[in-house]
Amino acid sequence: MSAMEANDHGQAFYRTKRLNGYDLVTVQAANHLLWRCAPSRLIDLYNSHVTDRHLDIGPGSGYYLDHCTFPSMNPELTLVDLNPDPLTFVQQRLARYSPSVARADLLDSLEDVPNAPFDSIGLNYVLHCLPQTPGGRADVFANIKPLLKPQGVLFGSTVVTGGASATPLSRAFNALYQKMGAFHNELDTVDSLHSALDEHFTSHVLEVRGSVTIFSARGPR
Repeated sequence: MSAMEANDHGQAFYRTKRLNGYDLVTVQAANHLLWRCAPSRLIDLYNSHVTDRHLDIGPGSGYYLDHCTFPSMNPELTLVDLNPDPLTFVQQRLARYSPSVARADLLDSLEDVPNAPFDSIGLNYVLHCLPQTPGGRADVFANIKPLLKPQGVLFGSTVVTGGASATPLSRAFNALYQKMGAFHNELDTVDSLHSALDEHFTSHVLEVRGSVTIFSARGPR
């Protein structure tokens, strides 16, 4: 299976029916019981970095955007996903912000994403869903960084399989999700994420919470 085919296959896990239960199953249950990274920590991540000119890539159900605090009441919000279902779902959930939406593949050029460049870009729980490419996650950052202003910030989180703590339960579910095609994080470690960010940004910060690595990066090279 090619990276493109695997990416398309993985999108099946984000159809509207599943999105209706995403907050309960993924945001709450999985974060607490499997990955051991409380959703409140990820809301704090957004509150620390989100700006009024924000791009969110792979917004899921929009839970974090719905619960974070933007600097003003009228942020310019843009949503990007390969799958139209999350875009429609989150656009309706966040109708108070009138977000722009665009379909795009993170494994390809993002030059057609509207409203760029941005002051902040969110990439939360996306990397572990993306198929591996020859350049690893550095390929993803190479595609994203042209969308970021020189003084902007990229931030997000991802489930890794090396360099972070795991439990028998989290290992079992991670392996199951890999087998199902929902996760493609076999090669993702804290060290590999560090290297990929260092290749494309002048500074970055990593924080490990359970099986999750939280990151922020500035200064696109």
